[in-house]
Amino acid sequence: MVFVLISIQYMKTYSLISLFFILGFTSCIPYKEIDIQYLNKPEINIPNEFNKPLVLINYYENKGSDKIKKFEYAIDSVAAEEAAASVKENLLNSPWFHDLDIPVERHIRKDSSRYIKPLPWSALNNIANGDTADLVISLEYIRISEKSDSYRTQENDIEYYYGYISAPIYCYWRIYDLTKKQITNGYLYRDTLFWDSKDWTPVSVGNQLPGYFSAAAYAGNECGEKYAIKISPTWVNDKRNLYYVGSSEMESAAIHAVNGEWIEAALIWQRIYALKKGKLSAQAAFNLALANEMNGKFDIALEWLKDAKKLYPLPEIDKYRKILNDRLLTPNN
Repeated sequence: MVFVLISIQYMKTYSLISLFFILGFTSCIPYKEIDIQYLNKPEINIPNEFNKPLVLINYYENKGSDKIKKFEYAIDSVAAEEAAASVKENLLNSPWFHDLDIPVERHIRKDSSRYIKPLPWSALNNIANGDTADLVISLEYIRISEKSDSYRTQENDIEYYYGYISAPIYCYWRIYDLTKKQITNGYLYRDTLFWDSKDWTPVSVGNQLPGYFSAAAYAGNECGEKYAIKISPTWVNDKRNLYYVGSSEMESAAIHAVNGEWIEAALIWQRIYALKKGKLSAQAAFNLALANEMNGKFDIALEWLKDAKKLYPLPEIDKYRKILNDRLLTPNN
């Protein structure tokens, strides 16, 4: 086994990781469950050297004169505002965006919504100049086609009222890099939100079911949240086992790990592993797998687990191997 230490460069990367751990040295269990927090990379790569992002809502001209068209336009407008608010709120929870002010601007488009064409760079510059934005996260189009129904029915000779409202979502986002004059991402989000209810009295929208505008707001919020998760790194809270008993060195290494001093802890665990003392060295190898996972080195972590099992079949190894394999197969890790 090649001894691999966590480099200082990677330690800086994982200085973002928070580890909260209370040691109970009087316990007979040789390990403690610890809370960890790691950063998931975004599924969709976008420029991350921006200084001022801006969220843009595109409205197409309301050319409908009848009440139905006006109602549909109002529904889509509510969804658009909620989508913009949601993407902003969720981005602010990401380390890429949390210290930034993200303005929301609105733009009335004159072209047809049939093809959802990109905005001209001249129009984008005019929109972004006031906020000195260099990255535009643009809600190009959103359509919420709500449907509802209510009727009387029966089941097992029991009569009751049934009703539902569905909100099919069609939502399209683009990201414009104003510095490089590039469209770095186009993303279509489609889904359907659905609510239904049974009652002894007639089921209606706005009573047992959400109102039309409330459903549109939920749909817009869904659009913004899902897109923000895809384009920004997010914190993930999880739990892991850390061995800490068996020798004073194991206790000392655990304290280093608690303090985020993973290099110091790894040095001690490698010394213990090199002794080849069966179960104790297996536990040290298990901890070295954890140290490498915290460093994002999943392949090396799996190698340490293999070595741990050769020395002693710790019952926690198989469960941890599955966790590492799942993270290794996840696209945004």
